[in-house]
Amino acid sequence: MPNIHKPFHQKYRPKNLDELVGQKFISITLKQALLTKKIAPAYLFNGPRGTGKTSSARIFAKSLNCQAFDQPTINPCGKCELCAQITDGNALDIIEIDAASNTGVENIREIIERARFAPTQARWKVYVIDECHMLSTAASNALLKTIEEPPSRVVFILATTNPERVLNTIQSRCQKFDFRRISPNDIFQHLSEIAEKESIDYEVQALKMIAKRCNGGMRDAQSLLEQLNLLPEGITINNLQNLLGEVSEIELTNLIKSLIENNPESLIITCNKLYDAGNEPLQIIIGLLNITRDLLLHSTNNNYSDLYYTSDGFQDELDKISKKINKSKIIKWHNHLRNIEYQIKTSDNPRLWFEIHLTGLLDYQEINILKNNEKIKNNATKEKDESIKNIAIINGEIISNEIQKPSIKKEIYNDELIEKKDEKLEKFDVLDKESTKNISDNNQNKPRSNNLKDKWELILSKVELPSTRMLLSQQAELESLDSEQIIIALSPNWENMIKSRKVIIENTVKKIFGDQIILNFSTKQLNKSNPTNTPEITQNEVNNFRPIKKIEPKTNSSTKISNEENYDDSSKNLANFFNGEIIEFDE
Repeated sequence: MPNIHKPFHQKYRPKNLDELVGQKFISITLKQALLTKKIAPAYLFNGPRGTGKTSSARIFAKSLNCQAFDQPTINPCGKCELCAQITDGNALDIIEIDAASNTGVENIREIIERARFAPTQARWKVYVIDECHMLSTAASNALLKTIEEPPSRVVFILATTNPERVLNTIQSRCQKFDFRRISPNDIFQHLSEIAEKESIDYEVQALKMIAKRCNGGMRDAQSLLEQLNLLPEGITINNLQNLLGEVSEIELTNLIKSLIENNPESLIITCNKLYDAGNEPLQIIIGLLNITRDLLLHSTNNNYSDLYYTSDGFQDELDKISKKINKSKIIKWHNHLRNIEYQIKTSDNPRLWFEIHLTGLLDYQEINILKNNEKIKNNATKEKDESIKNIAIINGEIISNEIQKPSIKKEIYNDELIEKKDEKLEKFDVLDKESTKNISDNNQNKPRSNNLKDKWELILSKVELPSTRMLLSQQAELESLDSEQIIIALSPNWENMIKSRKVIIENTVKKIFGDQIILNFSTKQLNKSNPTNTPEITQNEVNNFRPIKKIEPKTNSSTKISNEENYDDSSKNLANFFNGEIIEFDE
């Protein structure tokens, strides 16, 4: 009879508790229970898939019943008849039950009846109930009494991936063992040992990537290693990405470069190439988020570590991209992309929505600002040149007319004209410098003011009470924000009322910026209108352009308005709250 192929996760299943990978604490606890012969009537093994729950249950059953020893041992031989039967799942006294297929009360009653009989071959009768959270409520309640006080030489081992669905009364009667996800380093070491035993050629970075992609499950990693071994090229990063359906890191680089360069045409072309190559929009979005996440890490620390999702060979490309982008832009991308997964999944045209969301990442406002600044500079330069030319033409005509006059007058006129020309040139130079300075000041101040405005709108949106939100929006504004403190400027009339709600505001700020932030208040007269940059006007110009006062006939309304000084503070505060004024007041 030909040898039947065994998959890696069965062939390399741990044979004793020392071979259990990544569960050192659980291994030590179970070994101490075996050495001291303190065997509990029921155990509950819970944890993610592929972390060793069923394997630990079988090893524990072998340790209790190994025929090579007269008592429980921590090193079962694995060669005796009973150990071999437990490994193959044929032992009469070691009963493995799939709770997903035996969920009813009748199945549990059958187990209870059989548990009363003494073991026929082994020293201990062991019941392994896998996926015990699938048992019905009635079946779980039927099992309560037997788990609490089982017959002698009977052990129940319950395994589950969802312990929250197991009844609390069941959990309280069991010794709980939480199986944790296995670390990528432990998985990598184990896969390397398997590859050496199987004489498999592999790339080290490919094995490390397998260890990251399996999410702490050893069985998934072993199955993926075996599947990659079937490919002619062997275990490579390219084969792994194709097998997992991931988008190539190199292909995603062009997408990020198009976003950095704010080039819509290049962005759409790159999206079409990725889509036509068979990549799904959701996969492209996930790959883009992973690379931008690594860019954020790279901007903080250039040293490669296990925190990175991308491979080690991609670090040079990350270094080039990180020099062209800042942290704020990456965070902005994340905020824009984090909520589109559901929209793409439920859309009839995911490709269109994918392109729309990506083009939404382009910073058109920044492009327009740069173009406008260039236009302003060019216009100022042209105006300066034209003015100089006009002055030169006028001076030339005047000089030509004065040539016929006496030499003394000609020299005087020439000196005066030169002085006038120099004065006008100096004025244009001053105007040019002022315009250039204003452009640079606007460019420097605008991002900061916009940033504070965006942060203030974010804080207002997170305030729970509508009354507090409205009060802050009308009578307060964000003055400054850094990593240590936030300062909010308050209107003097409403300072006490807003400070009385400091706890609400402080909780909102800490939810957004972290518990380390400190909230402080300042007082100043607020101007909620949008100021515009207007040039300063001298006092003489004010006098020259002072409007003529218009005499209007006295009416009842004017009498009412003049009486505004007699209104009480509460009426004025109410008007100020809505940024209004008192037109008429009836007592």
